[in-house]
Amino acid sequence: MTAKKQRILFIIPSLEEGGAERVLVNLLNKFDFQRFEVDLCVVENRGIYFGEIPSQVNIITFFNNPFVCKVFNGLHVRFNINLFYKWIANRKIKGNYEVGISFLDSAYTDILFFLKGKVSKRISWVHSSYQTYLNFGKFYTGAYKERIIANRYSKLDRIVFVSNDSKKEFEEIFGQFPGMSVIYNMIDAKGVKKKAEAPFTALFDADVTNIVALGVLLPVKGYDKLIRAARLLKNDGVRFKLSILGNGDLENELKLLVKELDLEKEVELAGFHYNPFPYLKQSDVFVMTSVSEGLPTALIEAMILGLPTVVTDCSGCREIAGQGEFSIMTPQTDIGIYQGLKEAINNPSKQTYFRDKSLERAALFDDSRILQQVYDLLKNNPATL
Repeated sequence: MTAKKQRILFIIPSLEEGGAERVLVNLLNKFDFQRFEVDLCVVENRGIYFGEIPSQVNIITFFNNPFVCKVFNGLHVRFNINLFYKWIANRKIKGNYEVGISFLDSAYTDILFFLKGKVSKRISWVHSSYQTYLNFGKFYTGAYKERIIANRYSKLDRIVFVSNDSKKEFEEIFGQFPGMSVIYNMIDAKGVKKKAEAPFTALFDADVTNIVALGVLLPVKGYDKLIRAARLLKNDGVRFKLSILGNGDLENELKLLVKELDLEKEVELAGFHYNPFPYLKQSDVFVMTSVSEGLPTALIEAMILGLPTVVTDCSGCREIAGQGEFSIMTPQTDIGIYQGLKEAINNPSKQTYFRDKSLERAALFDDSRILQQVYDLLKNNPATL
């Protein structure tokens, strides 16, 4: 007799470009669909990753219009007005689930509580560092903070964090709750290496140091500091090419800064690349200049490909960098980033050393071990609890 499958519901705001979204795709592509029946609720029907979701996953969407989605979520967050929101959730999501997971903790986590009687166990996955990322921290104050402590976090069965740093920062804002644990992101190392072998047409100058950064163009990534650090490198006569891969709200602002600093030959905003890994593999140095990270997926992917890395001293990054053991770690300043990059560029032996350290650190992200932790979580295994 075939064992009954465990029904799992994942919720994510969208499948737009982003680290958490990519991690969810990696996870679902490793899932055992002989044991689990999976529904995926994508609240806002947009994103680049729909085509990578396994065919065994049933996709549910709420809103096709981003403005309508923003209105419903805003009313819920600001005024706790959500009667119609709850009606939509229950109309779209049918049946019962042993486990419901909000895979990117946010106001959308509350959908788990809209589905009264439909979800037996509720879990939220925290991918961000809520204290150092001020764009989050500024909202988690006053009455709203008290409301989500009472109505969300104290009622969740489990809260999973992608790094020890993100867990620590969460505790300092919201306090401690039962069932808090850390599970590193599934990166899919084999997939990264395979995708890195794809044909690559960009022309790199072998006579300069090719530096690459990867991430959405948002303030939290610190790209303005990186570009100003590039100006300092140019002032020193250092020969380099910096390519920043990603799209985002700051694109025009950063292009203007590149032009103002006369860096158009040295700095390229290369846009979003669906497969960035051939670009990374051909580069000499990877740089991440974030103000805050939950778990820096792009940094880990660069390490899997054996790139020497330069990172700022921020939550998430410092954990993966081992406080400077596995990466060149710098202060979050123009000068600090400049000095870190100059150290990497001017010392070929350092590049070789940190290539080896990257590969050593990447071994931490073993897909089978992380997947087993997720399965234990779903099965309520005491070893994980």
